[in-house]
Amino acid sequence: MEKALFFLYTSLLFAQYQQFRPFSSRSYLTVTDLPTHSVYVNWNTESPTSSMIAYGLTSLLKDTIKISGRRNFHHVELTQLLPATTYLYKVIPYGAINTFTTFPEHADSFSFIVFGDTRTDSAAHQSVIDRMAAHEFEFILHSGDLVEHGDRSDEWRTFFNIEDTLLRSKHFMPTVGNHEKPFWPYDTLFALPSPEDYYSFNYGNVHVIMLNTEIDMSGVQRDWLLNDLTIACDDASIDWIFVTLHRPPFTSGRHNPNTSVRRHWCPLFEEYNVDIVFAGHDHTYERTSKINGVTYIVAGGGGAPLYDVGRSMWTTYSEKTHHFCLVHIKGKQLLLKAIKPNGTVFDSLVLNKPTDAR
Repeated sequence: MEKALFFLYTSLLFAQYQQFRPFSSRSYLTVTDLPTHSVYVNWNTESPTSSMIAYGLTSLLKDTIKISGRRNFHHVELTQLLPATTYLYKVIPYGAINTFTTFPEHADSFSFIVFGDTRTDSAAHQSVIDRMAAHEFEFILHSGDLVEHGDRSDEWRTFFNIEDTLLRSKHFMPTVGNHEKPFWPYDTLFALPSPEDYYSFNYGNVHVIMLNTEIDMSGVQRDWLLNDLTIACDDASIDWIFVTLHRPPFTSGRHNPNTSVRRHWCPLFEEYNVDIVFAGHDHTYERTSKINGVTYIVAGGGGAPLYDVGRSMWTTYSEKTHHFCLVHIKGKQLLLKAIKPNGTVFDSLVLNKPTDAR
């Protein structure tokens, strides 16, 4: 009996490995623990190769970094960079020359993108990305469910093929959705700030927290969140705090509001003056009125099959449509636009902070 169970277990592992096998992709950028002075350059190769990048301030690419050994999944951290500076880089030997810009030490006028649930409709996903590319922005937040099956290489290949025109030059910050399960391929593909399962970063006067609704929401993660929010609120340079997670605590779509998020995290969002919580999971758009000071937005229209959406007592606007959110920060004013692939702005939000806020 034990031998039979062993062979069943090893067979399942082998079958899983056969589904998620190495594939090639162009480079994509993720944030580090110190994004003003460093960046992660990630890429994947079907056959094991060395990890080598040439980079610099000009097309001469005078600096080179190489990590010893050969691998399929490559994560190279470029360090000792200048803040708010555009660099050119090239994956050696076959990559094209691309650019990235390090985060500024101080900034209060910039834009970023939020969207999620890209999954299965490649044409819809592509239309969303094409419309994004028409706008100026600094980084991208993804609220989870990047693919339908987390252990399918073909789906990850499609994801990167659609998004690579942006991800090779814009920092991409994902969070885990339920469809990333079994999760280890996601962990294999993305180098992220510690502790990686959830993380945070600053860009100018904005603090962004990326949470994980697929693991315990109490205990260690909640303790980390409490500490992170305390630090952000004590930082006089931070005017805005945003959270991105997958399962929404307030939604009028197919999925019920997530009671664990409400119980463990929403009281902290309220106590520490989080401005907006972005979620996915429901393939809709929905914006709430302020709930104890916090606005909640479901932005799950990145390419997954759309769901019907209703209205609840908290709903300010809801619609069944593919979309993304473009967030403009200008000092203590925020302008959010929800945008369809055809360019239509179908919802907007303006928030203003008093000059003595935070």
